Amino acid sequence: MFATTRSAISQLAIVLPFAVAACGGDRGSANVATAQAKPAVPVSTVGRLTTATNGGTPPAPEKTYETGEAAFKAGSYRSAAEMYKARVGAKPDANGFYMLGLAAWKSGDFAASKDAFDKAIELDPKFAKSYFNEARVLLDMKRAPEALELIEKGRGIDSASVDGVRLKARAQSESGDIEGAMQTYRELLVHDDADTWGLNNLGVLLLDRGEFTEALGPLARVVQVKPTAPLFQNNYGMALERSGYKVAALRHYEEAVRNDSTFTKAVKNAERLRGIVTDTTAAEEVSVSDLAEAFRLKVKAWKDGGPKVEVKPADPR
Repeated sequence: MFATTRSAISQLAIVLPFAVAACGGDRGSANVATAQAKPAVPVSTVGRLTTATNGGTPPAPEKTYETGEAAFKAGSYRSAAEMYKARVGAKPDANGFYMLGLAAWKSGDFAASKDAFDKAIELDPKFAKSYFNEARVLLDMKRAPEALELIEKGRGIDSASVDGVRLKARAQSESGDIEGAMQTYRELLVHDDADTWGLNNLGVLLLDRGEFTEALGPLARVVQVKPTAPLFQNNYGMALERSGYKVAALRHYEEAVRNDSTFTKAVKNAERLRGIVTDTTAAEEVSVSDLAEAFRLKVKAWKDGGPKVEVKPADPR
């Protein structure tokens, strides 16, 4: 038996769908960002693990799953890794190596993380999250083909995992199989047409291919589903700008900044467009709800196997 349950592991598992960014330049190709921005690990205020007595040096904290988990949740990943390493040294088990893999990865020690996940898989080859998280480490190490192999093994254990589908698309993209990645995102959206990272990442892949009008549909839909996310507002603004809707693009860049004034990409995009757009009251025939609904119907057509629904706003020129 593991010292903690798999449900506890699931709460600590890191979800990192697809992280890519492109910086803007003088030619106006601005800051597009994709997934999975890394979600923050829940942070809790952790007090001292030991207290000094009689003014002396406090003893070293006992290295247990509890102290390791506390350090992990507090963002002290290096300390957490040391505690889990000591724990598996005394009592090796799959759970301990899994948590060591997560902590080492978050601390930036990819080699140690990979070794830990290898050991976790050896001890418990039926736990899909070990495969998925080692794949994330391999992607960070720029070893996408190896990551894809592990992802497929994990999906063989848990074929319903959305995590596995997102990771597959990311690995395909980073391996150079853009068509494969786009098809995988389409399959994800057929399963859930409101999957935010699937919508965002498909839209960004279309932007990268120069298919700006096609990118409007999934990016409008993700803004509709999660309007307060600055990254999604910024990327939709980028699709609007590249499609010729500069006034609408500026409004969405500014909306991104209102939601997060520290989001540098959106701040720079808004500042750049303010120097270009002279009439912010100009009417443009573009609607988030119309584009989002047209894309939703397009996904439904994929699901039903019927004809595709084109997602195109009126020509702004």
